[in-house]
Amino acid sequence: MSISPPDGRIPPIFFLGFLAAIGPLALSIHVQSIPAISTAFGTPYAQAQLTVSAYLLSFATSQLIVGPLSDRFGRKPVLYGGLLLFGLASAGAAMANSIEVLIVARVLQGAGGCATLVVPRAVVQDTHRGVEAARVMAFVAMLQSTAPSIAPVLGGGIDALLDWRGIFWFLTILSAVAALGASFWLRETRPLTGGQPDRWGTIFLRYAQLFRSRLYIGYTIAFTFGTSGFFGFLAVGPALLIETRGLDPIWFSVCLTLVTTQFVLGNYTASRLVRRFGIDRVLIAGVIGEIAAALILFGLSSEIAIAAVVGPVMLYSYFNGYIFANGIAGATGIDPRVAGSASSFLGFAQLGTGAVIAFVMSRLPLDTILPYAITLIALSALAGAGMWLVRTAQQPQSP
Repeated sequence: MSISPPDGRIPPIFFLGFLAAIGPLALSIHVQSIPAISTAFGTPYAQAQLTVSAYLLSFATSQLIVGPLSDRFGRKPVLYGGLLLFGLASAGAAMANSIEVLIVARVLQGAGGCATLVVPRAVVQDTHRGVEAARVMAFVAMLQSTAPSIAPVLGGGIDALLDWRGIFWFLTILSAVAALGASFWLRETRPLTGGQPDRWGTIFLRYAQLFRSRLYIGYTIAFTFGTSGFFGFLAVGPALLIETRGLDPIWFSVCLTLVTTQFVLGNYTASRLVRRFGIDRVLIAGVIGEIAAALILFGLSSEIAIAAVVGPVMLYSYFNGYIFANGIAGATGIDPRVAGSASSFLGFAQLGTGAVIAFVMSRLPLDTILPYAITLIALSALAGAGMWLVRTAQQPQSP
């Protein structure tokens, strides 16, 4: 079901997907330039690598603030504020004269950039309900998920034409384009009570009530553990395929693109299935599919063939697409009045868990797929526990 905002206009899906892609794009668009950044500032590679982890940490934690702000002051003001901070920080990164300044700029960039992820998710829930919200969220996720695939290629092209500073100038321009697009296509969709925004006390009360809801906890657990396993592959994939199996780096990029493409395909398939089977059944199918993929990877852990790694991970990524959009729609639809806050905690939980998984995976043996396979089995089982909470909840379930 679609719900018209106050002016009767629903924002186009492609623009919401474009906004949602900005944050993930900025995360990895400069990774191929990290050696050049290290050389430019005469700093160790590990310190230059902090430009990635600092952004990710800021992007994850800032969502806890941005979500409630969007519920209180509106989607558009928070988006504009986030884009302004993102743009200024991008310009600061482009002009940085030390690695410390660059890292600080990346922290601020992540804090502003997270608004481009939280706000579109909240807008979808503001303007759609139930199955339709899941369907639209799937299309937004499909557009969002293209960012990790094109970011290294795009950043590498800009670096080749200009240099690594040109990448951050590009992000500065991108923030201005997004703000201009918002002025044309995005209308305020935040729900009002009696024509007035809710007070802080009311927002936080409703936010707290979400954590007493078995439905919200269940959807959050299913979403968090069902979608964070991919971060582990980013941590161990290069070692498993390039160092252990001798795969050329360019072919590793191809394999990574194949994996992320399956996520897009999974989102598309889920958007078609959800109308017939509903949110919960599609989520359960996603969990079962992930468990099967993880078990296949476990069974092939002694094989040295590249396909023995990439094939099961592609299957896992495909069913990841079933869980992503439907998990968000289920959790944020419980109380649409605090959709921004609900979405922000989902993002924090997913990225925070993903960062922990990547950290742990990088410190386990990297010459075998076994630790990663066991991790995926555990994560999929936890996602299944989340769906058990959803199915056994006493409250009415989403259609």
